[in-house]
This record gives sequence, C-alpha cells and structure tokens, in this order.
Amino acid sequence: MNRAFPRLLREVRDCTVCAAHLPLGPRPVVKGELSARIMIVGQAPGTKVHETGIPWNDASGRRLRDWLD
Repeated sequence: MNRAFPRLLREVRDCTVCAAHLPLGPRPVVKGELSARIMIVGQAPGTKVHETGIPWNDASGRRLRDWLD
C-alpha cells in the first residue's frame, strides 16, 4: 500500500492552521481509502460531525445518501 496516503490523512487530521478563527477549534474530519473510485469532500461540518469525528454523520449526510441512492 502506498505510504503517502495514510501520512497525508494524518497531516490533514493534525492541521491547526485556522485554529484562531474557529469557535470550536480545529478538527478536520477525514476518511478515505486509496482504493476508492470517488471522493466526496465537504466543507464546514456541523456540530454533530465535529463532536463525533464521523464524516457525514448528520442531516447533510442523510441527504447526500438519499441523492446517491
């Protein structure tokens, strides 16, 4: 397996560049597999996703899954 991809995910999760501008603090929520055929990227996750760290774990995720069905 390519070692660069897991390292990239770690670097993104550890990023604090915008910490001073975020009321809840930085918590990049990232999940990915090198073998994935598509990647869905979201911006500004809601409070529930921020708390759980689970991507698309809110109403926007339900809507996205409805669109993809």
